Amino acid sequence: MTNNPGDFRNPKIQDTGKKSSGGIGKWIGITVAALVVFLLLLWLLGALGNDDAAVETNDPDAVNVPAD
Repeated sequence: MTNNPGDFRNPKIQDTGKKSSGGIGKWIGITVAALVVFLLLLWLLGALGNDDAAVETNDPDAVNVPAD
């Protein structure tokens, strides 16, 4: 089979026309998309905000209105 002149499997001679689409850019895109989806899920589930914490202000010019 090595002496067969009809064997054109040498990659320098024959090009299959297929390009490899799996490069580092593809993996970066998958990683960024997964990170965005993860952060979106955290935000939707309420894990990214602490809305229960009261904000304390120490403004001396603030007017204190007494409760009735």
